[in-house]
Amino acid sequence: MVAATVLIPTHNHPQALAHAVAGVQTQTLQDFELFIVGDGVTDETRDCIAELAKDEPRIRFFDFPKGPRKGEIHRHQALQHAQGRFAAYLGDDDCWMPNHLEVLDELLTDVDFGHTLQVGIDAKRQIVVMPADLQNSAFRNRMLTELFNRFDFTFAGHTMAAYHRLPHGWRTTPTKFPWTDLFMWRQFLAEPWCRARSAMVPTGINTWTHQRPHLSDRERADDLAYWCAQAATPAFRENLWRLTAQRFASESVAFELERFELANSLEAMRNSTELERFELANSLEAMRNSTSWRVTRPLRELGRMAARFNGR
Repeated sequence: MVAATVLIPTHNHPQALAHAVAGVQTQTLQDFELFIVGDGVTDETRDCIAELAKDEPRIRFFDFPKGPRKGEIHRHQALQHAQGRFAAYLGDDDCWMPNHLEVLDELLTDVDFGHTLQVGIDAKRQIVVMPADLQNSAFRNRMLTELFNRFDFTFAGHTMAAYHRLPHGWRTTPTKFPWTDLFMWRQFLAEPWCRARSAMVPTGINTWTHQRPHLSDRERADDLAYWCAQAATPAFRENLWRLTAQRFASESVAFELERFELANSLEAMRNSTELERFELANSLEAMRNSTSWRVTRPLRELGRMAARFNGR
């Protein structure tokens, strides 16, 4: 058994794929196997993978014909061969920081499913961070009942023991459901036994190239190479921690102002009708139990986590 099974699905991004694989090879946790799962790949992609595997015995290539949607059924078949204690996923045009597997390894020692902080690059090439809290029951329920997802494929992981307990595992996403990753995450979150947690640690970058569909494979690869180089530098990672703290602080302040406004409204309405007081009290209680209320907890823990992980 190894610590991690890393799974990279690919269809036809051979030039970008080489950069994604390089990011796996430079992880601080080196006890992994790497599954590249082909979904109807071209000969160019096959040649690329053969070249990558020539000097990397941990790579195993699963060459499947094109499957429905994003070939989710192929991922399930590949995972039947997994030797890892946990599975981690990486998009073929995304990158990890060197500590990603190490952070997931620690996170998944006492939970079944989790993720690190979603960091994306939007269409204007601006960095976007998306806080989440899977331990918050309201947040978890929202992911189960709404088209709401705060972490993409590249940031998630789960123990293989938990995966084998699921009713299906990876399977074809219904045509009308837009996000194949959320469809999979819901299997974990729907199980009462599933312990889930968010680690608000930036460990990867999602290039979100779907927002720039005009890019050629070479342009995708060049873009990914840029972000991989950035993610490898301590200065970039330190700046990302600051950006994350600013985002959490902004959400926290916005919530406090909203709470203050509601509290003042409640005071002003003490002489109003019984029904009006009841409705406002319910609004205040709903906000107290919301995800926004809980977002201050990751902020308080940010300093501790930064000290622990930023140098890795």
